[in-house]
Amino acid sequence: MGSRSSFKNVHAGDFTFVDGGKTFRSIGGFDNVKILVKESGSVKAPEFSHTAGRIYAIVQDGKLKHLAYYDENHKQAVSIDLQHAHHGVQPHKHLYLDHSDKGIPISEKEQALVNEIKERFGLQ
Repeated sequence: MGSRSSFKNVHAGDFTFVDGGKTFRSIGGFDNVKILVKESGSVKAPEFSHTAGRIYAIVQDGKLKHLAYYDENHKQAVSIDLQHAHHGVQPHKHLYLDHSDKGIPISEKEQALVNEIKERFGLQ
């Protein structure tokens, strides 16, 4: 699993990892969800996924920080932020890395997935 820009050339369809670009480690998953841990530093969901249609759950310090949904082109389509408010909305989501919105509330289905991930993996 690579960092935000650790693939060789995503625009040309080359999802080969750049040496040393791996910044997350996986602790498991279920269905199409993969749980990734970022030990230190800034925690942003990867901009691209190696697997089209994947959902990544990003964890740091035992807390579920983000859910990121990826489209058929491996690009992040939805980012759900769980640990901070955006224009007073917490949790909230952004579409295609656009943070100019006023804070989009998450759906019941998305909240159910958050709850399932926290329960399965013992996260806050």
